[in-house]
Amino acid sequence: MRRTFSAIAMLLASSAFLFGCAAQQAGMAPMTFNPATFEAGKYQPKVNNALFILDSSMTMAMEGSGTNFQDAKGVIGGINRSLPADLGFNAGLRHFGLHSKQMAAETELIYGLARYSRSGLQQGLDAVKEAGGNSPLAEALMAAGQDLGGAGGKNAIVVVSDGLQMSDAPVAAKKLVEAFGGNLCIHTIAVGGFPQGEKALQQVAAASSCGSSQTAASLADSGAMAAFVEKAFLQRKAAPVDGDDDGDGVPNSRDKCPNTPRGEFVDEDGCSLKLTLHINFDFDKAEIKPEFKADLDRAAAFIREHSQVPFILIAGHTDHTGSAEYNQKLSEARARAIRDYLIANYGIDSKRLLSRGYGKSRPVADNKTKEGRYQNRRVEIICCVLPPE
Repeated sequence: MRRTFSAIAMLLASSAFLFGCAAQQAGMAPMTFNPATFEAGKYQPKVNNALFILDSSMTMAMEGSGTNFQDAKGVIGGINRSLPADLGFNAGLRHFGLHSKQMAAETELIYGLARYSRSGLQQGLDAVKEAGGNSPLAEALMAAGQDLGGAGGKNAIVVVSDGLQMSDAPVAAKKLVEAFGGNLCIHTIAVGGFPQGEKALQQVAAASSCGSSQTAASLADSGAMAAFVEKAFLQRKAAPVDGDDDGDGVPNSRDKCPNTPRGEFVDEDGCSLKLTLHINFDFDKAEIKPEFKADLDRAAAFIREHSQVPFILIAGHTDHTGSAEYNQKLSEARARAIRDYLIANYGIDSKRLLSRGYGKSRPVADNKTKEGRYQNRRVEIICCVLPPE
């Protein structure tokens, strides 16, 4: 009889110890978890399916006096608010314990597995209002395996718990990881600050080489929350392959002129590298007028600057006065005059200067007027097109 009484006394003493630990937290407010922010469209899911397991057993609340239960819900809520809303993966929420007001079994899938939505996960989280009963994490893990079994792809399980009274959970976690052939990562988040509980959860996470273990307190900062969410759920989208559709050597992402004709030289923005100057001549003359020296200076500087251009077209033209044969020869003489001037006065490589005459075939103004005819008596210095046949 004394032995029985002693055993009962020891049990009551240990219970009083546990309740005392909870009572220390009675005056504490639940932790605040600042959500992370991820740039929209920059991330894609690392996993196909994510299942949260919430500890809603008696030790999490200790008759409602502690904050561990609220902290556990709070950290899942913080993760939920951090996840990009446009993620295309499946999510679910399972909890374990046995409170008569909200569940008929020791573990229950309360949300999902369904296409992830921030509101859907939060509604499931809000539905878990009470904590009570045992701490059957092992059973919850095996049930999670059934939840994820038919989904396929890569999976993540996030366990949020105080880690107490679940010595069989690490073995169950190892069996579960083996059953998924490496396509399962288990992450644990410890609440309450119990060393033995944190150790048990670390062992659960260690069952998967890709898992992790942390405390809820360590995730209160938005930067730490971002690091955890990215590690567990996200990966950056690969940068798009930058093509060059018009073949001008400037990638599409920088090309401001995306439809440059093939063979044309372009500047750093992908736009045609062109300099067109009109050097006008007096009637029936091929002598260069002094007033155009500044234009020739400009042409020479351009040609020197763009040494990668193998040739510059110098095109001679006339007005419509006279025969086609005469005007053809006159246009050729005007083009040669400009070419020779650039070679003699600026040291331009003669191999880069290509002269052509076009006679009266390409007017730019009305030949019926004196001014129009003057505009048509011209030489154009054109960079940078393919040489004419």
